[in-house]
Amino acid sequence: MSPDKEFWYENARLELARRLDRPGTPPRHDRAKNVVMFVGDGLGLATLTAARILKGQKEGKTGEEGWLAWDLFPAVALAKVRLINCTGGHVV
Repeated sequence: MSPDKEFWYENARLELARRLDRPGTPPRHDRAKNVVMFVGDGLGLATLTAARILKGQKEGKTGEEGWLAWDLFPAVALAKVRLINCTGGHVV
């Protein structure tokens, strides 16, 4: 993996272009003007699933029917962050 920021910008630009050009993607004039980004440290898939189940159980259901507010957003994404210069967590 390259620490060069130009590598990552170009990689992201090409991936975005590829996804915008695939079938089913709305026309480009319908693109979002703004983006709201939630950064939740520790909100992995297992934690989110557990939160949905707990919410469902607290609502008197079996659990799997639970949903979180952002589950209703028209578009969501996940990002996995890795440090390229060490194997541990954030270094201060």
